Amino acid sequence: MRIHHLFVGIIVGMTATHVYSQSRLYSNAASQLSQITQNGTARFQGVGGNHAALGADASNIFGNPAGIAFFNRSEISLSPTVYSINNKADYIGNTTTDQKVNPNLSQFSLILAGNPQSYNREWRRTSFGISYSRQVNANTQFSYGGTNNRSSIIDDIAELANGVSVTTLENDYNKGRPFSIESAFYNLYQIDALSANGPYRRPIPLSRSSFQQNGSIELSGGSSQWTFAYAGNYADKLYLGVSGGFSRHTYVRQQNYAERFVNGGAFRGLDYREDININGTGVFLSAGVIYKANDFLQLGASLHSPTWSNMQMTYEEELGVDVNNNRVPIFDSNGNPVTNGQGQQAFDQLPTNRVTIEPYDFQYSMRTPLRATGGATFFFGKKGFITATAEYVGYKGMGISTSDDNQFRSNNRRLIQSGYNNVVNLRAGGEARLNTFRVRAGVGYMPNIYSQNYNVEGKLNRAKISFSGGLGYRNERFYFDLAGTYLMTKDAFAPYQLNDPNNYFSAQLNVSSINVVSTIGLFF
Repeated sequence: MRIHHLFVGIIVGMTATHVYSQSRLYSNAASQLSQITQNGTARFQGVGGNHAALGADASNIFGNPAGIAFFNRSEISLSPTVYSINNKADYIGNTTTDQKVNPNLSQFSLILAGNPQSYNREWRRTSFGISYSRQVNANTQFSYGGTNNRSSIIDDIAELANGVSVTTLENDYNKGRPFSIESAFYNLYQIDALSANGPYRRPIPLSRSSFQQNGSIELSGGSSQWTFAYAGNYADKLYLGVSGGFSRHTYVRQQNYAERFVNGGAFRGLDYREDININGTGVFLSAGVIYKANDFLQLGASLHSPTWSNMQMTYEEELGVDVNNNRVPIFDSNGNPVTNGQGQQAFDQLPTNRVTIEPYDFQYSMRTPLRATGGATFFFGKKGFITATAEYVGYKGMGISTSDDNQFRSNNRRLIQSGYNNVVNLRAGGEARLNTFRVRAGVGYMPNIYSQNYNVEGKLNRAKISFSGGLGYRNERFYFDLAGTYLMTKDAFAPYQLNDPNNYFSAQLNVSSINVVSTIGLFF
């Protein structure tokens, strides 16, 4: 594979960093597509999430498949969702707020309950389920802006170009179609070389400038899956189930960044665009068990394999510069103006002020984390229940690889091992039954999955906390449920990084989202 510099946003969160290869992009896309915060029907979302020891819900198809063995009637259900996320970004003393709303289909399910067997037999009933579900919603956007008196993105490119010869940067500029972002900056006169092999610096007119910086990030996509489940009921005590299916991943990231140069002379500004498009398909397997200890207590557990996926990435960048009349003043390595025969400042003429870096396409394999859940549900007769679940997610076990590049696999493994934590997500909730009506509430805590702080000032805890509630109605023929989940977390984003962390800034993000889902189901 061809390695070139990428301006990579670590949307995890949404922390960004420059790296020398594409490895961090792949691992962070994998983590983004693996963070399941809330999914399933309105009933399960209302009680805090997909619980391990709770059955008789369409969410069991992809949660704990043993739960579909509780069905004694067939059912079809549909769960539309409206998802809204708000980002408040503080950058160099300025605050901006953005919102993105995304309606989607959370789940469609069909469960076929088998005919009951003779109660003289130990195996009482089996059930089959099929479901389409949205597992991860990656939609978000935010913007930031402020005046930076310490540095420019140009300084970052200059540091990255150190060690690369001028000849290489010139040769990488293939008829106005550069192969690297460093070559684009150099050939558009945004970095100067002090010698044939660097080091590089800002152009002299920009050496004492300040920079009005503005940027925006928009992310869309997520993970959805088709799941098939089969489960059986043994003596109304032990419920066993298995499931498997196919996943579809999409990850589309668009970044726009601009600088206006204050006192930059002929140099007035630059703008940068980055587009990342990742998509792929995968397969997975799951198994689960629920044990009914007595009329009041149920225990449950499930194991979910990683999703093994084949992925395709397309990466594109574009750089534009704003130079007065496209005429660039020339200075020598000592910072002195180069003059013509009449003693006047010499200029070079830019043939173009905008270039598109050669697009990059790459295929690779992705393995998401292993998951294991365990929990308990306590019933208060027919008045309701309380339930709780602990979910282990092994983020350190994620994998990124290709069939013919061991170094690529090793680099990603090293980044994953050093950059992520294995975590245990906790969920709890309950339901009160009032004749045909239901009232639900739940809470969830998802610890910080990142072991690195990415040069953000202070220790940033990216843990997520969710609160949910819901209402429901059901009779002999149909049911209707409504639920809402409010989630909070903190994050950060640095548009670029420098060797000295005192010379650049990060946008501090306060993130909140609201997910409203309704489910209607028919019995037959």
